[in-house]
Amino acid sequence: MGSFWDVICRCNKFDEAQSAAMWEFSILDNSVPVGYMLPEHVAEMIWEGTSFNVSRSERRIHLDPVVRPGDDVVEICRREFIALCEKNVDRLNGCFRKWLLKRSDFHPIRGLDEKLAGLVIASPARGIFGIVTTGVHMNMFTVRNGRIHVWVSRRSQNVTYAGKLDQLVAGAMDPGDNMEPLMTLKREAMEEAGLEVDAASHTVTWNGAYVGKVTAESLISFYDQKDHIAGSEEGHVEPGIRYTFDLEVGPDFVPHPQEPESIDGFVLKTVEEVKRDLKNAEWKPNCGLVMLDFLLRKGEIKEGDDENFGLLRRGLARKLPFQNL
Repeated sequence: MGSFWDVICRCNKFDEAQSAAMWEFSILDNSVPVGYMLPEHVAEMIWEGTSFNVSRSERRIHLDPVVRPGDDVVEICRREFIALCEKNVDRLNGCFRKWLLKRSDFHPIRGLDEKLAGLVIASPARGIFGIVTTGVHMNMFTVRNGRIHVWVSRRSQNVTYAGKLDQLVAGAMDPGDNMEPLMTLKREAMEEAGLEVDAASHTVTWNGAYVGKVTAESLISFYDQKDHIAGSEEGHVEPGIRYTFDLEVGPDFVPHPQEPESIDGFVLKTVEEVKRDLKNAEWKPNCGLVMLDFLLRKGEIKEGDDENFGLLRRGLARKLPFQNL
């Protein structure tokens, strides 16, 4: 069995020693880079015939399409990413192949100047370009006989990190969320658990009945390099930030999954079971960070529980090499 410190290590596998060799990824005239790429990914990609300029002397990839007055810069850049994915469909473990069937999943790019706000990237390309991913997670818990119990989700066999444990509600920020975590939570709560979140009052209902009130909690950051468990995304780099929320529900409330194709089911676990699962690597890595943060905040992990206890909170706030986040 592992340790709580291992939970942090599993989601922070990017080695800082690689930083000096990383390539910058910049877009148009943005004032700062928005991503950092591994040299092996740069070398494997086909860049010829695209608007992505390669500067080997500066170790820089620059997306610089022609943009005329009145053009929709968001749409132009979106098309450039699609074309790049098409050109590289058989490269990089085929990570773009499934996405190209629908071409509907895009991720907002952080670190942009205000004039470029709204630019997006094809989701499977995030880890190639090393942009910051943004997600929202909600811990649902209840109290029975004076003890905290946590509702957890088990991921289906049809998604990445198949069979791993997850928060009841968790998902990536969409471009339409305008970088507002509560908007992401509102959408994901309805899609995954049929829960209606009122953005103004933070009240949560299910089929019109009051369930509880969601509270905004921590901001977690990590810097990962995915391993074989991530499937076609193995080797991808992920600097990430996660907004966390808590929802306490009554002991008799039972949530119901709404996405059977991606969720195997919801299970109520004791804190001791959750601790065991964390140490045994049963959780999806970034979801494990969120659960570790929850247990620390609730005082369920104490100094004697881990020899690296004093480093746990610091480990949940990995410094990322970006500005304008």
